[in-house]
Amino acid sequence: MLKKIQRKKRIKLAQGKPNIKVGSFWIKNVIYIFVAFVFAVFLSYKIFDGSSTFDYLLKIKDQNSQIVELTDQLDKLNLEIELLEISLNKKDEDLQKLEEKNNDLQEEILFYEKIVGKRR
Repeated sequence: MLKKIQRKKRIKLAQGKPNIKVGSFWIKNVIYIFVAFVFAVFLSYKIFDGSSTFDYLLKIKDQNSQIVELTDQLDKLNLEIELLEISLNKKDEDLQKLEEKNNDLQEEILFYEKIVGKRR
């Protein structure tokens, strides 16, 4: 008889749904976990010197902004150099044309001097 009762209890326990009582206990656990998390973050900030890490990140950001400014200035200077090269090339072409005209005029002067004679 005792075995039958124990067997019925085992079957009843295996078939039934577990009954878990939820009260205000989980709120305390959440608060404890939150406090432990905040403490761990604060402790790791102090141990690993978090202020220097933030300073390093800010320094990286500043240097990135400086890089952007310098690349903009470099682009402007490259554009100015290209414009100067173009203007120098045009001036060189004009100078060559003027030299050719000058040579032609000197040849004509020499030709007329040979024909007429030198005037002094």
